[in-house]
Amino acid sequence: MTAAIVTLILLAGAAPADAPWHLAGWQERAVLAIPQPQADGEVDTAAVRILCQGQARPDGADFRLLDAAGQPVPFQVMFCEAPRYALVSFKASDPRQAYYIYYGNPQAGRAAEEIVADAKPGAGPPQAAWVPHYGLVLTTLRRPGGDDPPTAVDNPKNVAEMAALLAASPAKDGARCQRGIADGFNPFGSSDNYLSIYRGWLRLPAAGSYRFCTASNEASFSFLDGKELVHWPGRHTAERGERGEKNVQVELTGGWHYVEYYHEEVALQQMAFLGWSPPGAEQGRFSGLPEDVFPAPHEAVVAAYQTAAGPALHFEPTIVDTCWPESRHEGQYTRVAFNVADGSLAGANDAGEYRWDFGDGQTAVGRQVEHVYLTLGQFAVKLSVAGPAGERVAQWPLVIYEVQNVADALREGSPTEYAGLAASYDRGRLDAPALKELAHLFAEAGQTQTAIDVGQTFVDRFGGSRADLLPSVRRLMADGALQLGKGSLDEAITNYLASLTDDTPPAERFDVLARLIRLVGIDRDQVERSQEIFSQVEAAPKKGRLDEAGLAAYRDCLIAAGDVQLWHARRDEARTFYRKAEALAVRPVAAQVRAAQIGAYPNLLAEFIDSSDYGAALDVVDRWERTFPTEKLAGQTFFWRGKLLALRSQHEQAARYLARAVGLAPGAVFESEARWLLAMSLKALGRPDDARRELAKLLAAGFNDSFAARAKKELHPAGEK
Repeated sequence: MTAAIVTLILLAGAAPADAPWHLAGWQERAVLAIPQPQADGEVDTAAVRILCQGQARPDGADFRLLDAAGQPVPFQVMFCEAPRYALVSFKASDPRQAYYIYYGNPQAGRAAEEIVADAKPGAGPPQAAWVPHYGLVLTTLRRPGGDDPPTAVDNPKNVAEMAALLAASPAKDGARCQRGIADGFNPFGSSDNYLSIYRGWLRLPAAGSYRFCTASNEASFSFLDGKELVHWPGRHTAERGERGEKNVQVELTGGWHYVEYYHEEVALQQMAFLGWSPPGAEQGRFSGLPEDVFPAPHEAVVAAYQTAAGPALHFEPTIVDTCWPESRHEGQYTRVAFNVADGSLAGANDAGEYRWDFGDGQTAVGRQVEHVYLTLGQFAVKLSVAGPAGERVAQWPLVIYEVQNVADALREGSPTEYAGLAASYDRGRLDAPALKELAHLFAEAGQTQTAIDVGQTFVDRFGGSRADLLPSVRRLMADGALQLGKGSLDEAITNYLASLTDDTPPAERFDVLARLIRLVGIDRDQVERSQEIFSQVEAAPKKGRLDEAGLAAYRDCLIAAGDVQLWHARRDEARTFYRKAEALAVRPVAAQVRAAQIGAYPNLLAEFIDSSDYGAALDVVDRWERTFPTEKLAGQTFFWRGKLLALRSQHEQAARYLARAVGLAPGAVFESEARWLLAMSLKALGRPDDARRELAKLLAAGFNDSFAARAKKELHPAGEK
């Protein structure tokens, strides 16, 4: 508990431990404080997020909010997902005093002082003597239909159909207070198949004629004071509304107005935006609603979670970062931090250990722990503490969803770090999909032998029951054997090809052959053997008999064959394969467009690197190389791939690509940075002599830039001659 919270509670006349238990029949309460009240003295609303974790009624009807004197306080439940948390806004007449939220009484009905809003779209503001004007709330829900095609549940064409979608939602993702109606992704769950609801008050600076516009990907509906504002129903993208084309003009008074905005998203691009053109603005010019029209409430925090017998136990998981495999276009690893909540059971109050069950067969001990989930899905997380007062248990239904982009609050992780966390996993308690992904994670982190060992565990446990997953595991094990140079090359190739059956789709068959061509020709340095494997590609169906996916995979085999030639300094032979692949493009790129696209790639990559979105950047490199494979001859794509792998701490792979980049393009604009990154990767791999040689080459090349300066400092630290 922070000193500020303690001071505020003491000012209220009682510390949490000394306050009487006000309500018999209620099992838990949260003691609230407002550490930093808003400077605006008119603010009479506080908002708080409390962890109820299954202790409250599903509909939140048992909430009671009391002031420091134990008197009822008006409040509104803005969001309630009882297994996890709730958002509550309440009247804070005196922000210096403590407040109490009680919950955990299944027999309780709603309190008379609770403000209950009509959830129907367009119902308008809640009706009560006092309502919480401060605090706009964004809530997202799962869209009915899940991962089914969009036609499974049509895009709503009117408000009634939107209301039906909302009512049929199978689950809530989450909610928060924010100061604007503008989002390009779902901050609480998957950004596919979700619904957004924005409800709250805006305060207009003056009366006048206002224009409002919407820009949404899929349908959106908005209301002001319970009246239609601007609707854009049906299936569409945001582009046709990005300049304010979907707008309306309304005459409004200054002061408070209740706004509602509803949005549905199916797949691909996400966008929900309500903008305006206030009086005096340039004609036809729209902008986002500024934060100051959505005044913030006092931010209350939980100073203590309590039961009538003493401290309660609560925790919250937080997704820290996520990581996508670089070598395949499937899978996701997700790191989650688990912390006992502030104001919850403290270590000083209980001598017991904190024991975590992560819901995937793995466990840990500690007050603060991290865990990497290998697959997507819902996991029943459990925390138990055994102490003098007996065992206490808290649970959380954690959803690991598909993350499509990283943002300020969610970084991209490192396979190397993840592999370190997963090194102690009990492999015997992982299910088949998770065990398969564990093998891939170790391979991604460069721990090839460990990946093979995990693969063997999979074969031993699931070889006879998971025929759907077995081929990919056997291929991974064969990959590892080829990379390590273990066993007979003929045996490895035979085992690899054995994973292909008559039922293997052409696209998958070509993907496997492309991977094998690279492994044999590059990792095993057997150019002729790789050409023998390529002959199987040539014997397969050609362009006229392949669908688009099959043709793309066939092109990748041509590119793989070119890669082998390029890796062995046969530039002309490589160029022949690359040109053939480009000629087979499903959608050929015109010459005048080609230069523009190639020129745009570095800028796009730099933007993704600035936002630490290395997975998206690697996808760009993949697209660059697949679309224009002849560009590999210039070494630039190898440089970018090596740089990104170094940023992900995948130094072994990074060193290979960076070394190839400087070898292909001596004197290129990226050479000094490539040599510096190569040296740093070699140093990270425990090869300091090789690193120093690369730094010496950097300086010998005559560069006079920041990387040369770093190289000098690295080679000649201060005081060393």
